[in-house]
Amino acid sequence: MSNDAYTLKKHKESGELHLFKGKFTKDDGCTSGDKSICQKMTKSAAATTNVFTCKDEDDARMACAKKGRTVCGTCVSHLYASY
Repeated sequence: MSNDAYTLKKHKESGELHLFKGKFTKDDGCTSGDKSICQKMTKSAAATTNVFTCKDEDDARMACAKKGRTVCGTCVSHLYASY
């Protein structure tokens, strides 16, 4: 199983949702990067609360699918295999 953890943050001005990748921690929490997967959003541009935190790849994929088109397509594409 991968140790990658995903957090979905909402841009406080545009409302677009972006994924941040991090790692699970030993205390059942997780970290997240300073920039979104697509590199177009920083943590400082995010609203104060996260849409979700600390999801594994499968759970993040399902949660993003439920949110629909408001999730950045570039960010979410990293949750799918590329051949």
